[in-house]
Amino acid sequence: MNVNLWNINILGVGFMLVFSAFTAASFMESIVFKDYKKHGITIETGFHSLAVIYGVLGVSNWFAPAIVNKLGSRLSLIISVLPNIAFIFSMYEPYQWSIFLCSTLLGLGGGVLWTANGEVIARNSPGDTKPRNTGIFWSWFNMSALVGNTFLYFQLGEAETISDSNRHTIYLVLGGFSVTGLLSFILLKNTPIPISDGDPTEVQSPWQPIKDGMRFAVSGNMALLYGAFIFTGLSLNFWSSVYIVIIGNVFPKRNYLALAGILIGLGQVSSGFIWSVLTYKIGRKGVLLCSTLVCCTAFTLVYLAFPSDAATTQEARAQGVPIIASNIYLSLFVALLLGLGDGGFNVTIYATLGQLWEDAPAPAFAVFKFVQGILATAAFLYCGDLLLPYQLLILGIACVTGCIFFLILDYKCALHAEYEVLPDSTEQANSANSKQFYEELQQPLLQTDP
Repeated sequence: MNVNLWNINILGVGFMLVFSAFTAASFMESIVFKDYKKHGITIETGFHSLAVIYGVLGVSNWFAPAIVNKLGSRLSLIISVLPNIAFIFSMYEPYQWSIFLCSTLLGLGGGVLWTANGEVIARNSPGDTKPRNTGIFWSWFNMSALVGNTFLYFQLGEAETISDSNRHTIYLVLGGFSVTGLLSFILLKNTPIPISDGDPTEVQSPWQPIKDGMRFAVSGNMALLYGAFIFTGLSLNFWSSVYIVIIGNVFPKRNYLALAGILIGLGQVSSGFIWSVLTYKIGRKGVLLCSTLVCCTAFTLVYLAFPSDAATTQEARAQGVPIIASNIYLSLFVALLLGLGDGGFNVTIYATLGQLWEDAPAPAFAVFKFVQGILATAAFLYCGDLLLPYQLLILGIACVTGCIFFLILDYKCALHAEYEVLPDSTEQANSANSKQFYEELQQPLLQTDP
């Protein structure tokens, strides 16, 4: 195996291990705290902790490039995983001060982690190998949603609450995943910076990405994407935490939480393939319309099948009566829909940003991540107090609004030929434009994770 493939596979394995731990830990955080009942920790502590993580992460994306340029990609990866390890081990015996301190550090490290990831892939992708290497990396990374939750499923078993001993075992093992992921980054080998044609690139000021982002943020096309950005932030809050809490407050067995996490992960993993294939059949606006339908179907089923206090109850179980009887099989199907629908929005956003701002994608993506992070933070702050029907109403309105504004953008850009309409036929799909689009689709769907 040559050096480039070695580094891509090591990077993928490291991210798979680190995010197997983080995904499982964040999914379970609020329910773990609900069962803990010590040191002033409550279910809302989990929501507020995640609010801190995603809020700080949204801001840290602006400064991460300067840090990676200063430290180098390998050292940046190693240092940025340390807060992840501290966060997971802080839940072994949680205190409010340690949870919020580690959440803040984790958000700061998240921007650096993903920026360093992009640099490693770029440095190890000479010529036309970037699509292949990106695919290898995401194949490894996408396993993280399944590995961590599969461990939780067997560890939780038939338990109806998460005991101290069970919690200790869970976070020791998840912490071990993160430590192993960090150690794998040490195995990355040095590679030369790919030499590009033309004049050498000038070293930018650390403030330049912020200036570029502000300029992009007020552009007309970007404004039309804000609706979709806002929805992905609210959706991130719902599928990554609130829905898991809902299941924990309605069904007695704690391993159902892990099953829901696995189904959400499967929806996210499969969304990249399903929606990218459908793009060539029905176009991006068709994909977003289908994703909107999937999301609204999921929200409607949640409204029908869960009591109004399912996300906010302080009791062991929700006390309200749903419109239809709660059913674990229906609940798991909804989990799959949530992952699939959210993935459709992200696929469309990534592809659109990558094509509209092909010459300077970084500031455009920074705007997206900032808006998404801030809205996720806002949702985590209110979701512990707002009854479920109102949360679903906000999600539904944001989903439909985001879709409508994207359709306006699609019509505007097609009218002014600002980007080419995707080919409909199989023969045209093999064109150079299609190859570029496939490369764009391989960008991360879960990059909001630290």
